[in-house]
Amino acid sequence: MSKEAEVIQHEVKRVVGKRVPPGDRWSPIDNETIVLDSLTDLLEYVFQKRGITQFFMDAREGYTYIVETEEEVVQPEPTKTWSLYGED
Repeated sequence: MSKEAEVIQHEVKRVVGKRVPPGDRWSPIDNETIVLDSLTDLLEYVFQKRGITQFFMDAREGYTYIVETEEEVVQPEPTKTWSLYGED
C-alpha cells in the first residue's frame, strides 16, 4: 500500500506598494525608484505586472497588499518494514 503526497495550500499576504508622503503618492515594492501619483496608478501597475485584481490596504500603515496562494507538497513517511520478518 503506497501513500500519496499531500498538497497543502497556504495563503500568503504580500506587500506590493508603499505610500510616499505627502498625499496620495505610492511606490511599488518591486521598484522603489518609481513614485506613482495615486493609489489607482499603483493598482494598475500591479495589475500589469502580476495580473491580480484583488487588493487589500491599511491606510494607517500606508501599505497595499495582495494575497497569493502557495502550494506545499508534503511527502508521506515511508512504510516501516522489519527485517526480522523478512520484509526488507
